[in-house]
Amino acid sequence: MENTITLQADPRGNYVTWANGKRQVRSLLKAHGYKAVGTFRMRKENKNEFSIIAHKEGKAYRVTAARKPDAPLVFTPNPLTH
Repeated sequence: MENTITLQADPRGNYVTWANGKRQVRSLLKAHGYKAVGTFRMRKENKNEFSIIAHKEGKAYRVTAARKPDAPLVFTPNPLTH
């Protein structure tokens, strides 16, 4: 896998807002050659973690990241595509 991909803090403080975090995850995935598919898991299911499916080179990954600054994006392979 590539180097560690992490979220950045909001300019207003040491936290990651829900809207800004989703934007960051999508742009980081795109910058590293992944395509985000569908929508993020709903905030009410787990307000402290971002989770979305991403594809790269015909393989699917569940991408998760804690909702805090410098949290790494974690790529879990989907066993049906690997």
